[in-house]
Amino acid sequence: MKKFLIYIAIIALFFIVGVMIANFIVMPLIVHQGRVVSVPNVVHMTLDNAIAELSKQDLEGIVVERRFDPIVEPGKIIIQDPLPETRVKTGRIVNLTVSLGPETIRMPFLIGIDAEKAELIVKRLGFTIETMEYQHSDTIAVNKIIATVPVVETEMKKGDGITFIVSKGPVLKMPNLSNMTLEQIGGLLDSMDLVLGEVKEVEGSGTSGTVIVQDPAPEHVVERGDTVTLMIIK
Repeated sequence: MKKFLIYIAIIALFFIVGVMIANFIVMPLIVHQGRVVSVPNVVHMTLDNAIAELSKQDLEGIVVERRFDPIVEPGKIIIQDPLPETRVKTGRIVNLTVSLGPETIRMPFLIGIDAEKAELIVKRLGFTIETMEYQHSDTIAVNKIIATVPVVETEMKKGDGITFIVSKGPVLKMPNLSNMTLEQIGGLLDSMDLVLGEVKEVEGSGTSGTVIVQDPAPEHVVERGDTVTLMIIK
């Protein structure tokens, strides 16, 4: 009889333990594994907030990529996978892509470089040319870069605009052509990139075929490509 009671007690103990395991361990696992939730939208949230929001639905946020983005602020979510409102089981991993903000590039050193070549360089870097201004320079050759705006080493973003200050070379002053022949004048004007325009023959004292009047006048400031008109003695 005593052994029988012991057996009964052991059976009852196992029954109670089994019920407790079923109620407190097995059933919660079954229910937990089978629960389906909707993935919340965490795009544009900070990483910490996104992970916290996902945790509310028993989902786990994992950073799979960090990349530059011209719109989304640094540290915020650009992309999530699965997408918002997707129905998934709890415990699912949600892949997150985090923004590094817009990519910055330092303004390159372009002083002394031909303007056409400099334009190609900045376009390859993703910048645009806003304006090209021209100034005289005694030290920088014609059509080469004197300066840039912004200046060298400035941090910039793709799409930003740049202004080039381009050399027109030194200030040109009109030479005195008096008593020179057309043959002598032609080479001189070519060297200054000036254009010989109308030539009139007039009566006058002096050597035939030489200049008596010129426009622009001597020492007048001229620009490359300007036209020079002459009067020469018949």
